[in-house]
Order: sequence, then structure tokens, then C-alpha cells
Amino acid sequence: MKLLLACFFSLLALGPVYGASSVLPFIDAHSQFDEDIRPDQVIKYLARAGVTQVVLSTRGKVSPSTFLGIGATYPDCIVPSVRTKGRAYDENEPGYYKQLNEQVSQRAFKAMSEIILAHAPKGDRAREVYLEADTPQVQAAIRQAITKGWPVVLHYEFRWLTKAYGAEARAKRMEELTSLLSRYPQHPFALIHMAQLDADDAAGLLAAHANVVFLTSHANPVKVSESSQPWTDMFVGEDLSPDWTALILRYPDRFIFAVDNVWPEDWSEKYVRQVTFWRQALGKLPDDVAHAVAHGNAERLWKLPAATVGKGCAARM
Repeated sequence: MKLLLACFFSLLALGPVYGASSVLPFIDAHSQFDEDIRPDQVIKYLARAGVTQVVLSTRGKVSPSTFLGIGATYPDCIVPSVRTKGRAYDENEPGYYKQLNEQVSQRAFKAMSEIILAHAPKGDRAREVYLEADTPQVQAAIRQAITKGWPVVLHYEFRWLTKAYGAEARAKRMEELTSLLSRYPQHPFALIHMAQLDADDAAGLLAAHANVVFLTSHANPVKVSESSQPWTDMFVGEDLSPDWTALILRYPDRFIFAVDNVWPEDWSEKYVRQVTFWRQALGKLPDDVAHAVAHGNAERLWKLPAATVGKGCAARM
């Protein structure tokens, strides 16, 4: 941590390199919706937030065919992502593999959504999931993503699993993660929700594994303040904290903006507020770093067209 802070403050001493980018195009690299959310509501708040594209997946009862129809209506806005989550996935039922293969076979899908390995129960809205990486359903999704050339998005909640299962379980699951990263060193693995890690743990992974990247979903005061879950908060007040700033400056190609909306109430002004936090914070970083985190890294890893302010979803105002 001392090294990271030293790096941060030495960069500050170089001069006024911050504030060069007050307007940024944004790509949300992971969000979701279900049958209780109208597509026009999704588009409305993407537009209000100035988000150009969203890598979007479904949950609940939205069928793949319905989803692709929505995606076809907004092709410059929605990047359809293959769904994995659900009871069939949790319980390794045949229906999971059928749905996975059907989605992957359709060229309209351009990404694989999060693969859940350690997920705390969220009241009566989402059940606990605790699956090891070598289970068949997890391996099937990883193989498909690698075959398609899509980033593998892994869902670990390390703070929660430490509390629920203990330090030994945490160490075992961290070893599992690093083993995956080492097994596929040329393939990108994205950790959603910052994997509920502190900056020191993230620094260790970034230094040891060139193929790990972090998705910033839930890692802001808007989400943290409303939740009882131990999400990583990358902010102090309205600014990125010094330790996270140092890491982003050191590894600008390894952080990717994402929100991960889930529930109907998420597609609201709350979404706009989260994007605004990031827009203001990234606007204080060097211009090239801000653009990399806001959209450039997502474009590179998901092979997306270049984002332009006011285009895509943002043009739907």
C-alpha cells in the first residue's frame, strides 16, 4: 500500500494533468433486466446517464428470443450478453446447458454474462450460490466464452465468503481464482464488483496476472450506502480514494466501468447518479486513463465499436 500511495502522490506532483476530460462517452460493461422492467425504461436511463452502449443480459422470465428482439430494436445501444444465472445453473440441470448452447449459437450474442461462483443471499430476491470453478456448469460457461473470444466474467464476493465460510475457505477460493488465471494466461478474466476486494489484494492480482481486469460495478457510494452487502467502495467523498487512484494510474488498461443494474428500481435516477460519480471522478484523471476506464478497455476486450459522446444509447434522449 505504501508503494501505491507513493506512486499516486508522485504523479500528483508532476503537474496539472487532471481535469482534461470533463465529458466522456461511457460503456456499461455489465447490467441486467427482467420481465418487470420495460425496455424503454432501460433505454431512458442509459440515455439520461449519457451511456453509449451497455453489455446487457437478462434474468427472470425474459426469453432469449424476446431479448434479441429488443437488442435488434436498439442495435447501436444494446450488446446482447449470454445469460448463465438461474436455478438451472445453480442446480446443474440439463435446461441450463440447453439454454447456454442455444444462446451461444446465435451470432447476435456478443458477450458472456457473469458466471457466479460465490454469491451471498440477497434477502428473498436472490439465493446464495457457492460453486467451485471446476463444477460442470461453471466450466461449460468458461469454455464457451473462451471459444468465442469473450472475456470471462467471474462473480466472487470475497468479503462475504470470508464472513460466511471463514479465512480458510477464502484462501482456497483465492487459490482457485489464481489457478484459473494461470491456466489461461492469454485470455481476459473480469472480476465483477471488484470481487469485493481491497486495493492491496487487487494490487497483488494485477501484478501477478496480466489477464485479470476489474469491473467497477457496485463500487461507488450510491450503491454502497443503500446496501447491507460489503461491496468495495472505491471513493472517498466524491473522489476516487488515493489507493484506488494509484492502482488505476498504474494499470489503466485493467479497470472497466460497469454498473450491474439488476432490479427495476435500479433503472432510475439512481443509475444516473452512479454514472455521474464516475464521470466526475474520471474527469480528474489524465485524459487517456479516463477514456480507457470509461469505454476504451471495454471496446478492446469486447471488440465493440468506438464510443462517441451523444451517440448510441445516449442519442435516444
